[in-house]
Amino acid sequence: MWSMVSIIVLALGIFSLEFPRLQKKNRKKEAWFFTIFLLSFTIISVLESSEVNLPNPLDFIQSFYKMIGF
Repeated sequence: MWSMVSIIVLALGIFSLEFPRLQKKNRKKEAWFFTIFLLSFTIISVLESSEVNLPNPLDFIQSFYKMIGF
């Protein structure tokens, strides 16, 4: 529980420091990318801290190579 709260508080702190700088410099594209990446990685971190079983990309790669015979 506390790990999820600390991850969210840390992400909000990073957002509150970086986003105003990007807005002030009128960098809309970078602000969108920053927001999307921060939100997605925050969600993944919260899921990892609550011990949700997330898929591993390496498993998909290995199954693909087994399917084609390598």
